[in-house]
This record gives sequence, structure tokens and C-alpha cells, in this order.
Amino acid sequence: MSRRAHESLLILAGIALCVAGAHGQAGDGPSQVTAERLAEPGWWPTKGDSARSLYVGDGACQGCHGKIADQQETTAMYHAGMRADQANPLKGNRQLKFHEAGFTAALAIGAGGVTYTVSDSSGSAASPVTWAFGAGKNGQTYILEKDAGYIESRVSYFSRLDALDVTPGQLPEAPGGAEKALGRRMGRTEVQLCFRCHTTEAVTAKVFESEKAIPGIRCEACHGPGAEHATAMTAKDFAASAATIMNPAGLSPVDSVDFCGACHRTWADVLMQMPANPGVGNIRFQPYRLEESRCWGPNGDARITCVACHDPHQPLVRELGSYDSKCRACHSASVGAKDHVAKTTCKVATSNCVSCHMPKYELPQTHASFTDHDIRVVRDKTLDGEKQSP
Repeated sequence: MSRRAHESLLILAGIALCVAGAHGQAGDGPSQVTAERLAEPGWWPTKGDSARSLYVGDGACQGCHGKIADQQETTAMYHAGMRADQANPLKGNRQLKFHEAGFTAALAIGAGGVTYTVSDSSGSAASPVTWAFGAGKNGQTYILEKDAGYIESRVSYFSRLDALDVTPGQLPEAPGGAEKALGRRMGRTEVQLCFRCHTTEAVTAKVFESEKAIPGIRCEACHGPGAEHATAMTAKDFAASAATIMNPAGLSPVDSVDFCGACHRTWADVLMQMPANPGVGNIRFQPYRLEESRCWGPNGDARITCVACHDPHQPLVRELGSYDSKCRACHSASVGAKDHVAKTTCKVATSNCVSCHMPKYELPQTHASFTDHDIRVVRDKTLDGEKQSP
């Protein structure tokens, strides 16, 4: 059954059933909303119920997994969140400014840290900036702390511009007054979700402590707290060591994609949480788009998961031709007919498969293009009105 057919059945059956958990056990049903995954026993990314004392930090992982740990430090995930004074766009005492409808917003680093200031003819408002979210490859958004709360900066840094512009998701209308022009005040639940996907150990024992968060996505953000695992390994109790750490390599295809979807949004997350037609913006949610593919699901190929093409311990490979071998693993005349994926060789090209079958699209407001992970024969060069990127 295709994902689109499955979606129709869910709607007919009542979306509330899915939200209430009308799925089988992990691995034998469709994609789940992340909230359901977090309610189940065991570790799952963004879960914050383990005590801080159960975490050991990257140093303990280095002892046995030195090469992998070193590689992971070079990934965008490792740099997904950082203290504001470590943000590359602000280094060298650089000041960034943005002008909008009479307002001037400025980001500057000084002896006391980073400050975000907005001023107009009637006055000004300022706030300390404590965190920068985003590795900076495409952009970076800043988190302000003010009046015991958190504010998402109205403007973000965009690498293509090498300048500031309005943060995606902020209201397009000019704000009314300097205080509101600082940005959008965030609820505590939303803040925690952001920190859980951009930092490690921001939430432990169900308590949110942003000041104790470790910048970026480290080993224990995906594998879970490692103190018990490290103790078992020291004692050479290998059975216990395997049982006390999360190894995503053994997950079923649905669970594996949902595992990444804890931050990148599962297929069910998008269905339950997004508007009926999220438009081209939904290509940012790679797990959702992957599961929209014709080759996904019961009639698809079990090898199609996020980690089939991407190693989370290494930087994203941007050379398109490097993915050809992944495509040919299924789509090759030499592959046995007994496999359940249609085996065809392309009549158009012999390399750079993803350039045609996973095109890039420019997303409004982001000043960046994103690869569409809905693997398909593309018959229309547009997606919800947006043209493919060159």
C-alpha cells in the first residue's frame, strides 16, 4: 500500500485513532508521531527522563569509539547548536545589522557576550543572546533570554546572503514597537523541543535546564545516556553493555526512519501537526518525504532508510554521483527478479541519479534549496508552484 493510500485510510478511520496510539508495537506498524515514541519504554531521541548522572559525555565514548567520535565532531549535527559567543558569523567582533520599516536590528559580540538590539525613532530594546541554533551551512537563528523567557530572534543569519534577514516563520508584517521587534516569544514546550534537537542534555529527569545543555548533538543524544554501558564495558560484561545503550542499527525500516524523524519529523508527525497542505515547505522533513516515495512501505524495499544513504557519524556527502551506487543496489539489470522493487535501468542518464529523481527546490524565506526525498520519476518541474533549483 502506498503512503498516499495509507494517508487516505487514516483520514477515513479518524485521525484521532492514530494520535491515541492505534498502532502495533514498534516495528510492525506505520510511522508514529514522536510523542508516542517518547511515551514507550526505552531510549528514543529527544527523550529527557534519564537522570543527568547517567550521562558520561563524549570523552567516555572516545575510549572505545575514537574514530567514530572524531568523525562525528565534523558533522552539522555536532554543530547544530552553540553558545552565541561561538557563532561563526559573529566572530572577530563582527556586527551584523538589518533594516526593516524604520527599525534597525543589530547583533554584536562584546566583553559581556552577544547582544541583540532593535531601535527606531521612538526608542530601543535589547536582550542578551545565549544560543545560536543551526550549524551555519544555510543559516543560523538566535535564542534570546529576557524576562525569564525565551525569544526566537526576528532576524537570522543566512550564509548565501552573508547577512541577516527575517527568520522563516516570523510574521511578515513589520512589528509594532522595538520590544516586539526583538522576535517571537516562545512557549516553554516549544523551547524544550528546540533545545532537544539542537543540544544534548538540555532536559534530564524531565527538568529543562538550558544553562546545562551541551552544545550540539553528541553521542548520547542519539544513543542514550552511557554511564551504565561504560561501566559494563569496563567490567567486560558485554551482554549488559549491549542492553544498556541504544544501537539504531538493529531497528526495522519504519522505526529507523522514525528514529531520525524525532528531530527531522516523522511521516506521522507531519500528517498530525502540519496544515492540510503544507506546500513546498514540507520537503524540509526528509523522513516524511522519504515515506511518500513509491518504493517505500510493504511493497517497497526494506533497505530504504535514512542511514542507507547517510552516515550520521560523517558529514553530509554533497557529491551527487556518490549516491549512484545506492540507487544501483536496487535499480540494476543484474539484481535478481525475485526482489520486490521494480528493476529498471535509466534511459536518460547513467550517473547522478538523484539530480533527476530527488530534485532540489528553493524554499521561500530560507535563502537555500533543499533536496526532495520523495524518490520518484519527476514529471512536473514544479512542486506547489516552486521551481526546481538549478
